[in-house]
Amino acid sequence: MSVRSTSAPTRLRRAGVAALAALATWATTAVALAAPPAAAQVDPSDVEVTLGPGASATVAKTVTTPSVPPNPDLVFLADTTGSMGGAIANVRANAASVTSAVLSAQPSAQFAVAEYRDATDPFVFRVNQNLTGDTAAVQTGIDAWVASGGGDFPEAAVNALFEIGSGAVAFRPDGTRILAWFGDAPSHDPSQGHTLADAVAALQAAGIRVVAVNMGAAGSGLDTGGQATSIVTATGGVLLNNVPADQVAQAILDGIQAVKVTVTPTITACDPQLSVVLTPASQTVNSGDKASFTETITVQQGAAAGTYHCTVDFLVDGASRGFVERTTVHVPGVRVNDVTVAEGDAGSTPAAFTVSLDRPSPGPVTVDFTTADGTAGAPGDYTPASGTVTIAPGATSAVVTVPVTGDTTDELDETFTVALTAASGAAITDPTGVGTIVDDDRDGVFSCRASALNLVGVEPVVANPSDVPCVPDSKTVARVGLNAGALAVNAKALTATTVQTPGELTSAPPAEGDNATATASVDTTTISTLGLTIELGVIRSTASARCVPGEGGLVPRFSGDSTVASLKINGVPTEIGSGPVTIPLVIGSLTLNSTETTATSVVQRAVALDTVLADVVIGEARADVHGSTAHPHGNPCRG
Repeated sequence: MSVRSTSAPTRLRRAGVAALAALATWATTAVALAAPPAAAQVDPSDVEVTLGPGASATVAKTVTTPSVPPNPDLVFLADTTGSMGGAIANVRANAASVTSAVLSAQPSAQFAVAEYRDATDPFVFRVNQNLTGDTAAVQTGIDAWVASGGGDFPEAAVNALFEIGSGAVAFRPDGTRILAWFGDAPSHDPSQGHTLADAVAALQAAGIRVVAVNMGAAGSGLDTGGQATSIVTATGGVLLNNVPADQVAQAILDGIQAVKVTVTPTITACDPQLSVVLTPASQTVNSGDKASFTETITVQQGAAAGTYHCTVDFLVDGASRGFVERTTVHVPGVRVNDVTVAEGDAGSTPAAFTVSLDRPSPGPVTVDFTTADGTAGAPGDYTPASGTVTIAPGATSAVVTVPVTGDTTDELDETFTVALTAASGAAITDPTGVGTIVDDDRDGVFSCRASALNLVGVEPVVANPSDVPCVPDSKTVARVGLNAGALAVNAKALTATTVQTPGELTSAPPAEGDNATATASVDTTTISTLGLTIELGVIRSTASARCVPGEGGLVPRFSGDSTVASLKINGVPTEIGSGPVTIPLVIGSLTLNSTETTATSVVQRAVALDTVLADVVIGEARADVHGSTAHPHGNPCRG
């Protein structure tokens, strides 16, 4: 501006003198300008939480905005009328410091230089340097400013603002447009045919924020009539009043750093299992200040176990500036395992089901459980159970115990289930645990039988005559005489014995050495018929079924042996070996020490006389194994 005077020549002359004095005083006045604070950031930038379906978590988010608005296009606009020499000198001397500070905060910054005077001057408005990143060119443009001219008290600021808003400076499409305007006088309104409202509309349309450095007090200078106030208010800019000439450069930098920016969180990607809401929807703060938000992360009801992601871009003034937060949400999976438990013979045996998480949770996880019959039924085979199991924070498992009822009934393996429902804090990945009750009772029984003498079906001395099952038994007769027509049998000291180990099969599980054994013995025997007399010494016969190790576990092994101490036929001694032998007779045949073995039995006969008159068997022992109703092909060596 120029100083007030009644004479224009005098006014201009005084302005020129003031300008020269200012140049002499301030041309070399360079000061250390305050550097901008640290770059923007999101805190926390990575969020990782563990939540169950339907659960939510809140996270406090802080976005430290850039100390200088991002990617700035900064225009230095000076009133270069006669009274502005000191301010111009200060900006000229400190231009490099200003641009350096801005570039330090925003390396992509570019700058332009423009000036205005008044309608009576050689120019009203001009661009000294269009937008560039070349700071030397910027300095050259500022160096072109000369304090001169100025007509009446108001200048042509409104016109300059209108021109810049209307395209006089070629702004970048993605830049933050800032106009740093300094002066000490108001503007004509209208100016060069443009009103203050026209200028405001042009600035708003171009998205330009005005930093007004007023060398006068509030309501005076640039702000006379509230002009600067209305401009910065309408454009989201900053007004600095009472700025001395030697502090204009610092005020420009301070104003740039005080330009308000709007931070708007925007979800750019999110798995459908999640929802993320940030409040407030946006926040406007001074550049370099912190914008605070509350982020609420929610997992959708019914979400499956897994890991999900959301990305939030905190836009600054509607543009992505790389202030990105990534959210990772883990939904734990809860499952129940399968359990196998031996039934036992009595009482109860715990079937312990493990309810487990695939990852620990910071909060408790609860899940309901209930048992259900399969082939096993409650309460006969197990005790029904239901309730809620809790997995403590940080833990990964808990146990559900179901008592299994023991019995001695041979039966098939049976099953029941434990079902999980209504989980809280996790998603159910395997809802059913199968409990298998392994029948540990024997899959069959032994049978045994011992007969000392059998003449055509007549057996005077028999141990365990029913044969099945094998039970301990013993019979003894001192003398027996039997006849079948012309055939007569006389025997002394007849004994038949059966034994089983263990005596009660249901009292113990199968073990090596379990057996059924039958033994028959006769001290002396005489068989007589037409023209034939057979005399036999001590006869002994044994048959056994015994559990021994085999392929896949215990298996039954069958064995039999017998002995005949002596043999006379019609008074003539006959040699008897240790193995089976058959002696032909006129009336038939005599067989000694015969063993008949099948897959499930053994029969041992010490003496068998086969004649046309009758058959006689002396010293017969047998042992067998049989399956059960549940295991028709089983045997007592298996459980």
